[in-house]
Amino acid sequence: MNTSNSSINTRIVLRDYMPKGVTSASYFSVDESQEAPSPDSLVDGQVLVKVFALSIDPHLRIYILASEDLPSLADPGLLYPLGKTFSSIGVGTVIASRSNKFCVGDRIRGSELPWQKLAVLNEGSIEKLPSDASVSLQDYLGVLGMPSFTAYLGVVTVGKAKAGETLLVSAASGAVGQVVVQLAKARGLRVIGVAGSDEKTARVKSIGADAVINYKTCGDYAQAIKEVAQEGIDIYFDSVGGSFLDAALLNLNNSARVILCGSMTTFGADKTATYGIKNLDSLIVKEVTMKGLFYLPHIRTQAEADFIQETTRMVSQGLIDFKIDERVGLENAPQALVDLYEGKNFGKVIVRL
Repeated sequence: MNTSNSSINTRIVLRDYMPKGVTSASYFSVDESQEAPSPDSLVDGQVLVKVFALSIDPHLRIYILASEDLPSLADPGLLYPLGKTFSSIGVGTVIASRSNKFCVGDRIRGSELPWQKLAVLNEGSIEKLPSDASVSLQDYLGVLGMPSFTAYLGVVTVGKAKAGETLLVSAASGAVGQVVVQLAKARGLRVIGVAGSDEKTARVKSIGADAVINYKTCGDYAQAIKEVAQEGIDIYFDSVGGSFLDAALLNLNNSARVILCGSMTTFGADKTATYGIKNLDSLIVKEVTMKGLFYLPHIRTQAEADFIQETTRMVSQGLIDFKIDERVGLENAPQALVDLYEGKNFGKVIVRL
């Protein structure tokens, strides 16, 4: 990779769609054929941004899986054009502006920041971030970003968590799960986390979980849950789907809430070979509520305003411990994406350029 020529705008492009899941970084390629944009190239309403960091998130797979392997919730029309610079949520700094809304030096976040070093962006596609130097740019991809907001929505808005209840959360060491644990504990709940290694279970315990299940060594899932939640589960925050979700359904209390945030074990897999949920009938007599959760419909709502206020306060008071899994170098973004789906990450994955 050529790093000596500052006139080159290195970028990552999608070379081909991935069959059977996100399995190899080879479906992306590093392109160094484009010159870096100059301030003179801007038109009214545009800014030139130096990209600082990119967010690596599970939902990105709906843009890159071969159409026949897309899960039913995905629209084939969302597939990313081959050869185009890939994009994700990201943060950066304005280095030139022809916008009345942004000045040089402003920190910004965008939901579709291109995977490249410099980007010309329309003013309507980005938001200005506070200039508070005590909050790092990467915080707006993590503890003050989409993962934490998703956790907040699950615990507060959808889960309607109440002190004294018991909450079970899968992927508890991940970007969303680690915040679920801490928000629930702050509200007086008993929290049981689920993770997949001794290191990860120790981490979940250290941020406040009352009990932790290592799903790789616990044996029978339903029995493992029952052993640490003998009085049952009131809220299950699910990010994995499959057989663990099915086991959790057997341990729910009356009027429990199940929050479907992700399906890491089955998303994009062959539906004829994936685990089918068998215990839905247990939800009927217990009058359980099961609801999907996606953050986008809640953007610019009162819930987002409440989240920002509460989380900013907790961060400033040192009440949230948020773990970042930082990879360095734009060229490492594709492998970071693959590692996420293979469970090799530990915390919220970002790529710092």
